[in-house]
Amino acid sequence: MHPSNKLLIALALAGSTLMAASVSAAVRQYFIAAEDQTWDFAPTNQNLIHCHPEAAPCAIPEPWTNSHTFPVTRYVQYTDAHFTARVPQPVWLGILGPIIRAEVGDVVQVHFCNHAESGSSGMHPHGFRYDKDNEGAHYVGVNAQQPPGAGSEVPPGECFDYSWVADADSGPGPSDPSSRVWWYHSHIFETVEPSRGLLGPIIITRKGAAKYSSDGPSPRDVDREFVTSFFIHDMLGGAEEGLMHSINGYIFGNLKGLVMNNGEKVRWYVLGMGNEVDIHAAHWHGKTVTVGAGPAARRTDVVELSPASMVTVNMNANNPGEWMFHCHVVDHIAAGMLTTYQILPASPRKAE
Repeated sequence: MHPSNKLLIALALAGSTLMAASVSAAVRQYFIAAEDQTWDFAPTNQNLIHCHPEAAPCAIPEPWTNSHTFPVTRYVQYTDAHFTARVPQPVWLGILGPIIRAEVGDVVQVHFCNHAESGSSGMHPHGFRYDKDNEGAHYVGVNAQQPPGAGSEVPPGECFDYSWVADADSGPGPSDPSSRVWWYHSHIFETVEPSRGLLGPIIITRKGAAKYSSDGPSPRDVDREFVTSFFIHDMLGGAEEGLMHSINGYIFGNLKGLVMNNGEKVRWYVLGMGNEVDIHAAHWHGKTVTVGAGPAARRTDVVELSPASMVTVNMNANNPGEWMFHCHVVDHIAAGMLTTYQILPASPRKAE
């Protein structure tokens, strides 16, 4: 372990002793590798959702008909430091890396190995508190010429242990729900790395508001959570046939698995990333959502997103049916940034 990581953990644990006796910090371990893969943004090779005048499914329109499979580099989670047994993730998470979870007061340790031959990578978190070596971003300071930290760039075949602290400023604010979402991504060649697949979500739950499972802490006041990323992955240097207008790395309804039970309290973490064209309006048919909590909460069925946006909303899933979920920007609809979510009737219920 890098010396600065030990110091960061020691400071977090020492700080926790100054809190009330009931408050304690947990050290949560993740084993994540960057790996080169091939990703198909439309694995059915069909438009599954919106065809007219013919019925769906139908052919994916040009220029994407035969242009939706590309080389990517993704974050993959493993069970331990042997990096042999992968941790399965829900199908709806798609191209995104594993969900990193913490409760306010926790320290998160990510044991990161770069298994990709395509180049150096790293992990830069939004939201967490960290020191320079654990920032995971490659740049030089313009005032004091501070060099990049030790974890800014991990070459192929090498590893680095990141330590991040979920302090009070990392968690939900007074007008937020009990949890909130942040991004993590590689930050060396940041203009291309997210498009190539090096990005994933962080969910931090308010202190004392979490339930616990093998996946880590999650908010106990909701029954189900989904993470969705609205992002035009640029796979061919701006050429139209390489612009994948995707939700979680899928186009034209190829994103599946957004299924919940009637009556559940569902928390959606809605993310944006990309370029100036990535101005999105995420819209749910069939239900409204609330943004924020308490007197400051507002009700809507459209959430506005721009690059690196991170929005947390709540839904009362009480209208059974299968409903469209899409970006409301007209060009993005035409390019396939749409899917559906399903609220099952009271019986049968979706298995957990």
